[in-house]
Amino acid sequence: MIDRAADDRIERILRATGGDTIALTKWPTEEQPRGILLAVHGYGDYGPSTFEDAAQEWRGQGLAVYAYDQRGFGRNPSRGIWPGAGRLIDDLAQVFAIIQSENPGIPITVVGHSMGGAVVTAALGEARIAPTRAILLAPALWGGPHLSFGYRALAGVATTFFPDRRWSGDGVVRIQATDNIDALRKLARDPVYLRKPSSREFSGLIALMDRAVETAPNVTVPVLTIYGAKDEVVPEDPLRETTALFAGPKEFRRIDTGWHLLLRDLEGGIVRDAVAAYALDGPHG
Repeated sequence: MIDRAADDRIERILRATGGDTIALTKWPTEEQPRGILLAVHGYGDYGPSTFEDAAQEWRGQGLAVYAYDQRGFGRNPSRGIWPGAGRLIDDLAQVFAIIQSENPGIPITVVGHSMGGAVVTAALGEARIAPTRAILLAPALWGGPHLSFGYRALAGVATTFFPDRRWSGDGVVRIQATDNIDALRKLARDPVYLRKPSSREFSGLIALMDRAVETAPNVTVPVLTIYGAKDEVVPEDPLRETTALFAGPKEFRRIDTGWHLLLRDLEGGIVRDAVAAYALDGPHG
């Protein structure tokens, strides 16, 4: 484990199962934290890219923030190599255990965005982590009965014959992830952001979502799900149906101005405030 301070954040390198390394960023509070946020990014992204601006706000409210680059993404040497759903869940469990051991008695809220939301859900459903509560931001939870046979068959054929081919979708699928054009331009220039998912990654994402949906009824911790009404990536109905299966206290909050990159939208302050309030106070009613 290597620690390195960089301005107002701390960069760490963790040794993961199997010998891979995982980049972890911490945004500490000046005083004893009132709570901790462990943040898990979505497909293609990485910790500081998704959570940097939000973390600066959250730490000012007394929340220490940790965000790691999931294996196969970001600043990790494994970037571009799909690790499998099991390894993604294992990594979250390992990082959670480290943070919990370093912060005894401080409540931990796990936050998962998009694919990260599926990883968080599966880890909760399989009892791999036991946070105080969880927050899912536009989580990728439309596996299981919500994903058509045709889509599965297409992904299977592509993975069998072209496993490592990366698909751009240019001219076929045009999706806008946020109304924050500056944020989109920043992602387009970012050499670490992983674009053009491979066939293997498509199939892997399906397996991850299936695992999350299957174990959803086992989730007992309080969960806040936040969804943007303008989301062009994650469909709303399967998401509502899956999160309704959670056994513990649950809330589904629909943001009229929200897109998929909820934290980075022009009105993203609404979501950032909601995350902080839930992490500090938990569910009401």
